[in-house]
Amino acid sequence: MLTLSPLGGGRFSSGAAQTNRNEFIFGGQLLAQALCAAAQTVSGKLPHALHASFEFPASATRPLVYQVCEGRDGRSLSHRRVMARQSGHTVLRAYASFSGPEEGFRHQSGWRSEPPAPDSLSTLGSIAARYETQVSEHGKGRLSTYPQLEIRPIAVKEHLLLQPGKPASRFWMRARGNMPADPTGWTAVLTYLSDYLLVNAALIPHVSEMPDEHLFVASLNHAMWFHVLADPSQWLLYETESDWAGQGRALVHGRFYSENGQLVASVVQETMIRARKNSG
Repeated sequence: MLTLSPLGGGRFSSGAAQTNRNEFIFGGQLLAQALCAAAQTVSGKLPHALHASFEFPASATRPLVYQVCEGRDGRSLSHRRVMARQSGHTVLRAYASFSGPEEGFRHQSGWRSEPPAPDSLSTLGSIAARYETQVSEHGKGRLSTYPQLEIRPIAVKEHLLLQPGKPASRFWMRARGNMPADPTGWTAVLTYLSDYLLVNAALIPHVSEMPDEHLFVASLNHAMWFHVLADPSQWLLYETESDWAGQGRALVHGRFYSENGQLVASVVQETMIRARKNSG
């Protein structure tokens, strides 16, 4: 999912595509590959921030090329601009920042409350066996996930959009498969995870208002800050909360915590939420 082939001149091509329910390339993969492309032009520093805008849906059947424009390389910080291009369209613009090790003040916010251990929660398979006949067409996307992920939701009915609740969601997640060996690769995998069901927090309060399968959801802008290095193949708690929704958009904040409660990364995303147009 993250492997890129160098083309020269700061250009890299993608050879794999993970499609979402709209049959476009999953936004988390675009974000992660953009970060990987930028990282290949930086040495001695790790990613600390990523800001991106999704501009055009990316097809899984066409070549996708990332162009990295080198920015300033300072003693402690480096910056890169990345454009993902496909069939004459810019599908993603991203700005990645990298930093070296620094000492300074330390503090962090903790999780909302002590979560249940991930191994004590139901798997998606057992949840699907219990709730599949009750879940709406839109909610069925929560009964399974990408092969690269494992999910353990905490509030199952809210996660499946079976009942309304506060604009917030919590679930454990981890990556499956062979992890990259280098720290930058771990950060890219975490970036891949960060786009998964972030919008759920904005949908949960509106379960009773949602038209069945007549909802179009798409990421618009995505920002992420990496605080400490964490192995994404280990369980991470993803706490998300939506502060606002309106005008066909929603704003969602997310935080990743390790199993011992350490804040690993912070995320903010603006998402489009619209009723699908009736083709008939």
